[in-house]
Amino acid sequence: NSDTIFLFFTALLALNYLSNTENNAADYVKFISYFGFYIIGRTLIFQSQHSTVLGYFSLAGLSALVSLALSGSSYVTWGSIETFTGGYFFKTDLALSALIFLTFSFATLKNKALLFISLIFAAYLVFKSNARIALPLIFALPVFIILSRGKSAQNILTPRKALGIFSAAALGMALFTFVDFRSMGMLGFDFSDPFSAANTQGRSVIWSALLEAYGKASLFEQAFGMGLTADAKATAIFSGSPFLEGTRAHNSYLYLLVCTGLIGSLIFYYLIYSIYSKCYYNFKKETSDRITTISSSLLIIFLWMSMTTEIIIRPQLMILLFFFSGLHVQQYLKIRKKEFKERDENPACT
Repeated sequence: NSDTIFLFFTALLALNYLSNTENNAADYVKFISYFGFYIIGRTLIFQSQHSTVLGYFSLAGLSALVSLALSGSSYVTWGSIETFTGGYFFKTDLALSALIFLTFSFATLKNKALLFISLIFAAYLVFKSNARIALPLIFALPVFIILSRGKSAQNILTPRKALGIFSAAALGMALFTFVDFRSMGMLGFDFSDPFSAANTQGRSVIWSALLEAYGKASLFEQAFGMGLTADAKATAIFSGSPFLEGTRAHNSYLYLLVCTGLIGSLIFYYLIYSIYSKCYYNFKKETSDRITTISSSLLIIFLWMSMTTEIIIRPQLMILLFFFSGLHVQQYLKIRKKEFKERDENPACT
């Protein structure tokens, strides 16, 4: 039961928070809000056919951000490169907004001209944000959404299609090795040493500090976590750089490991599995299922962007992720309830 697992995870976080008096209450409140929005999604009466308004709102959001970028406002210098932030504090937040708007547009709109405009606008914003990790999603998300909205949506996860999607993604990533990012006004990238401190913009140093802190923690802390702000404390002690002291994890997976421990991490991953294992069933039973398409796309964004950003404590995406996951769990239960009712009424068909 996804609800029970979620409740158990939040209870574990409460114990984690109470046992670490130096915790930042803001992070704990964020996790509680995720659970709250999941419950709202589980209980809210939401008509997917009315979701088109999300698409038009997202297209308007993309247009506003592009206009702001073209006006020359909201730029900061990042590594000698002018980077558009769109008024956000971090450039990754702008890229997240572009990807979320792109998801809503493709999942709810049917006009091909509007879809093309949303794709161009989102790609432009991601390029201007210098959030290179987000570039593959500009191509991957539309492909996934188009497939999931087709009549054969239930066949998306067949081994043959999965191999095809994986091969296309691998080819797309390989093509990036021939791109001169610096000539395009973006931060450069040396593919001969992809995990160097220069390429990861200091993230590799942060990750090493987190792993060192975890390795030196007690067995109890390794199992149940060192506190919801333990990542910032780890960089302050082990990074060896005054510029990185107090920096957050820049990786959701390492954040979970250090802050909630191995057990907390496993429970969270099982929660994600419990929720999203229902997607395939929804796709199989409901053609052009917008809710599950949006929910699955947001999960893809979370899993991918988490490699270089602690998305797990970014409500900008996580609230939407758990709200729509609550909606698709609700939809799954409705489908199952309907099937059980039909089976009881027509026992000869079983």
